[in-house]
Amino acid sequence: MTIRLRSITFILLIFVAIIPVTVLSFTLYKQMYSFVYKSVDSRLVASANQITAELSHSNEILTNGLRLLSEQDSIVKGIDDLLFSIHLPDVLANFVLDTPLIESLYLVEADGYVIESYGGNILALEQSNILHNRFESPFKIKDLDSKSKVYLIDNYSLVNKGGRHHSLVHVVPIYSDKAIDHIHVRGYLIAVVPIYKLGSTVEKELQADESLAVFYREEQLEGNLIGDDEYDVTHSSRLIISGRNYQNSVWLKIKVGQRLDSLTHQVKEAMAPGMATSVVVIVAIILVVMLFAHLVAKAFGQLYALIRDFEKGREADWVADGKVTIREFADVANLLAEMKSTIGEQLRTVNQKNEELAKVDKLRAGYLEEVQTLNSQLEFKVEERTRDLEESMDNLAQSNFFFQQLVQFRRVLEASVGNRQISRDALRILAMCFPNMGLIIHLPKSRGHRTVYESLSLEIDSFEVLQNRVSEKSRQRWDRFSIEFKQQLVNVFGIRCGGGEMGWLLVNEPKLSEEYSNRILLFITELSAFLENRTLNEELDHVARTDSLTGIRNRQAFDELQFTLETQLDAEVGLFIIDVNGLKQMNDEKGHEKGDQLIISVAKVMAECCQGITSDFYRIGGDEFAIVLVGEQLVNAELLEQTLQNKQNNQVGIDLNSFGGEPLVSFSLGYASTGDVDFSGLYKLADQNMYSNKQRYYAQLRQTQL
Repeated sequence: MTIRLRSITFILLIFVAIIPVTVLSFTLYKQMYSFVYKSVDSRLVASANQITAELSHSNEILTNGLRLLSEQDSIVKGIDDLLFSIHLPDVLANFVLDTPLIESLYLVEADGYVIESYGGNILALEQSNILHNRFESPFKIKDLDSKSKVYLIDNYSLVNKGGRHHSLVHVVPIYSDKAIDHIHVRGYLIAVVPIYKLGSTVEKELQADESLAVFYREEQLEGNLIGDDEYDVTHSSRLIISGRNYQNSVWLKIKVGQRLDSLTHQVKEAMAPGMATSVVVIVAIILVVMLFAHLVAKAFGQLYALIRDFEKGREADWVADGKVTIREFADVANLLAEMKSTIGEQLRTVNQKNEELAKVDKLRAGYLEEVQTLNSQLEFKVEERTRDLEESMDNLAQSNFFFQQLVQFRRVLEASVGNRQISRDALRILAMCFPNMGLIIHLPKSRGHRTVYESLSLEIDSFEVLQNRVSEKSRQRWDRFSIEFKQQLVNVFGIRCGGGEMGWLLVNEPKLSEEYSNRILLFITELSAFLENRTLNEELDHVARTDSLTGIRNRQAFDELQFTLETQLDAEVGLFIIDVNGLKQMNDEKGHEKGDQLIISVAKVMAECCQGITSDFYRIGGDEFAIVLVGEQLVNAELLEQTLQNKQNNQVGIDLNSFGGEPLVSFSLGYASTGDVDFSGLYKLADQNMYSNKQRYYAQLRQTQL
């Protein structure tokens, strides 16, 4: 009884004293916490905005500096000019040292090869997707107003600091010629800005209890924020990485936060004086409640004893003797006695009903067992049919997806520009159609296209060894065969590239299903048809634009170049018209075979003289040739004219009996440039100058013969 009285006293103490004081303390704590939270949040808002503004300013300095650097003569001319290229390391180093955000800087040619760098990894850059995708973005300039681009990449090889691999890459084109209707890109400046440098640049702006993190698309790239669960007070601000004349921008989120334990510590310091007062109040209330609870607990003890007697079936005689101090408790005792009699009758009735229900349950259990057996059989059949249907639907979906990708591959091939792009697109689409397969593709060298080896999910020690192994096996069969690779047999499919050249596709799967094999053969057939058509078209194009006698370009190629130059505004063009001397005499006296040899000799002389100056020289008639100089090539016009004169026969006239091998070369030439006449009259003026020289030649020849 004493233990239960103590329990009642303790319960009253909790509900009357401890709970109200606790609620009051918690309310005060929440209010103080809210006040501190708002104060810290305001400070974090200011910090985030200040940090974003400073980083935006640094980015603007960086982008403007890269733009100005790309326009410097030492950079523009240093790409091809050795005199300027020796200064490139100092120029790049000074720019990186003056620009805090940049870690490494590269100067790249228009075809994607690195010329010079500072603080970078040239091999890592050339192996990265930035250079591999140079025929697309960022190296494809679409218009004049937007040239530069910025990228966010994940490449640990381009960042010097270990464990920090995310970085921003700025690609700025270098122009050597900017006209209204075209842009001539000479090269590119590629600047690598590690993400960790953004944080280290603004760490001084943070207070001791603040933390900083950089996010991109909800992914944390840099910083010591673990997550919102441990940083209850946070604020973020958008940072746009871009610049003037940039085609795109990268949106970063700068988040500043304060740890939860730091915020809680501030609240505890603010509430320390009030906590002592709360303890005194709680002690006073406890003393008052204990005195009151002693009186109330005694009455409840009597009620508890009454209930215990009722549970054990004893008669509570002390209730009739008037020992119950509370009248209502005596009424409860009488009510319990009546309930005891009523409950006894109800229990007997319930027992009878339970016996009847037990019989019904037994019958129901039998029926349920039969139903469960039937359901199990039905579920097994349904699952079996469902699996068959799912397998059929999956095969149909895979087939549809493959043919969709095959159609897409045809479109990709139509837009491709070289073997490198074709091989990568082929591996990409094959990887989507046949996941988890290692692939290697080889496309041989052809007219205007390099030899390409590309692999996906496979490491190769030596392509040359692998090529020799494939070549030995392909002598027996080219469409499909097996070779040993990585100590297992793999499948190789032949790719017909036209002109007798063959490529191949290696699939690192020793046991291909018939369905997979047929799909790969369809893919190979599509690729082979495209490559053979490309080879045929290129051969036809070469034949159509090449002179069959001399092997140099013909009149059609010359007319196409003239049309292209005519559509370019302010194009500076120089034109040599050359006519062979003595060709008719050669044909009449020595025959057309000797005349053809004379024309071939003139073509060889032109090729030798034009080497290193221009590649645009043509045979535009029977004994008429043309040489075209464009832009900066015009400075070599006098040198080329002098070289052509020096290569001719020094004698006046041609001794037709003096040579048994190649004929002695003699020709008349005329030169004109757009500095002297409009482009429309360029050919006419050059032809007139040539005709005047030819007249002087024949006049001198007649005097010599006299």
